[in-house]
Amino acid sequence: MVIDRPYIISELKRVSEELGKNSIPRREFFLNSNVTEWHTLKLFGSYNEAIRAAGLKPIPKSTRPTQEDIFEEMLRVFKQVGRICSALEFGRKSKYSRDLPSRVFGSWEKALLSFSDWVQSSGKNVEGLSVILKPDKQLEEPIGKEVELIKPDYSLPKIVAYESTGGSRYGSFINFRGLQHAPINEQGVVFLFGMICFELGFVIEAIRSGYPDCEAKRRIDRRRDQWERVRIEFEYHSSNFKEHCHDPKGCDVIVCWIHDWKECPLEVVELKSVLEKLSD
Repeated sequence: MVIDRPYIISELKRVSEELGKNSIPRREFFLNSNVTEWHTLKLFGSYNEAIRAAGLKPIPKSTRPTQEDIFEEMLRVFKQVGRICSALEFGRKSKYSRDLPSRVFGSWEKALLSFSDWVQSSGKNVEGLSVILKPDKQLEEPIGKEVELIKPDYSLPKIVAYESTGGSRYGSFINFRGLQHAPINEQGVVFLFGMICFELGFVIEAIRSGYPDCEAKRRIDRRRDQWERVRIEFEYHSSNFKEHCHDPKGCDVIVCWIHDWKECPLEVVELKSVLEKLSD
């Protein structure tokens, strides 16, 4: 079975007819179709673009939580627990996922700072909260009916870069589901793929030191729950596959952070672009 644009469009139309809906939420479509989110994003760029191509009604962006909605929910949860809590605790008690504020504002810390501005500008009732938010930690200190939110100074000095002292190296900030930095090597690619492989339609059977790195299965038919075996090689750059002189006949898919090999004869999953789609 070849999963291409016409096939995804036909699946959208079939699911729409079966559910009797002209506008199908993303989760409902992937639960009732033979298509993975990865293929949809890869071939159409976004779920709504696929919806439009099938002649269906896109999911309005207004149905997504606004910043105001997130602030109201943060205030409700903070009042419930009686303090400014962690993102993990927020996720346990909120109707939204714990990752939502971080995705919208860049990080949980930035979400708290924006929440502080919102509280001060809106004049919301913060009775019942008893926390001072400081730059390095949160201290539970009763301060009456008000909440003092002291903003940390994240401004950087006017220096382009510091000279390395030989310490550990990290990738750029991505703040993705607990992974603070982007991969800078193949091991980081393996870890990140393990975090999101099921969302991409894969399950891992084994990771090994020899070539290829991974034996996995990929779902090819959701309704009948059928899977096929795939052999995966992990690389930081897809071109590293060629530099390592691997035989393409022994592999089905390259999973990398950056795809920089235009003439690659194999299917490539570039995690950098995948994260941009999954964070939407």
